[in-house]
Amino acid sequence: MKKIMLIAMMMIAMTASAQREVGSLTLQPKIGFNGSLLYMDDKNVDNETFGGFAGGAEVEYQMKRWFSLSAGLMYSKEGGKNKIKDLNVTEKVELDYINIPVMANFYVWKGLALKIGLQPGFKVREKFDVPNNAALAASKYGFGDEAKNFDLKMPVGISYDFGSVVLELRSAPGLIKTFKGKDYTNACGQLTIGYKFALK
Repeated sequence: MKKIMLIAMMMIAMTASAQREVGSLTLQPKIGFNGSLLYMDDKNVDNETFGGFAGGAEVEYQMKRWFSLSAGLMYSKEGGKNKIKDLNVTEKVELDYINIPVMANFYVWKGLALKIGLQPGFKVREKFDVPNNAALAASKYGFGDEAKNFDLKMPVGISYDFGSVVLELRSAPGLIKTFKGKDYTNACGQLTIGYKFALK
């Protein structure tokens, strides 16, 4: 067991010291966990987070040692649970998206990178759990019959490369309203772990 642990530590140390080559192209499958909410800035609404799965892959092109561009395809389970205080009702919705994050990555120290980009998303599934309440439906707080098919967020994040293994944390506030005629915005935080494979 001690020999296996020693070999593993040596491999981590060797890969962690590897340099990013200018012109390299990598593929990174990744999986993780979302914490999302449908946010409305209203004291009458308790916005509660909703947990869900995230998974997909990103391709990254290293333009400089300190800078790269990446684009991905991610399945993301998002949504929210909101309590409307004056009506004493709680509404919940699950929203699944295919997201396409396009990111600028700035490597500021060794494997540490700061990231910012744009993320269009396309709804592939929705599931509502809304009480049958006429007052809720008639108010400004109801989600409505369905969410918009298109979503747009601005993800910002931080990651660290442990050699080929990448641990990343992103926050992605929504830039557009999630429902027609309602003030809810879909915001999402995401923690993922991935592994980089060299393509070039």
